[in-house]
Amino acid sequence: MDLFCVTTSIEKRACVGCTVFMQGSAPPHIANPVKRLLSMHFENDRIIKRHFPRNWPSRSPDLNPCDFWLWCYLKHVGFSGPIANLAELNTRVAQHIHNNSTDTLRSVVEHAISRFELVAQNGGQHIEHFLSKYRES
Repeated sequence: MDLFCVTTSIEKRACVGCTVFMQGSAPPHIANPVKRLLSMHFENDRIIKRHFPRNWPSRSPDLNPCDFWLWCYLKHVGFSGPIANLAELNTRVAQHIHNNSTDTLRSVVEHAISRFELVAQNGGQHIEHFLSKYRES
């Protein structure tokens, strides 16, 4: 995804001041041009990534919607039947990404907020054991 498009979209919606930008630590994500672009659009304390004051906690799938929902969902739908080749897999994944409803995405975000609150209530500790109990009931 083009980071310039993301920042432009956020600016058009006039929500830069209330947006926290989270990005992983892959080398392209921490390149100097990327860091400069982010710093131009967000205050340093509103950027969660390596080499900024707020570093995303390592190994924190409890808090990242891509980890606790998206990858599992895409794996489930992507491999729901036989796949002839990589191009078919790419098409299938892209289709399912674009077919997510606004309600589904809103629900994922609301679930993320619940996870943030649960982590805060438990002093920053892992919460997976709470979530598995919740799923069983």
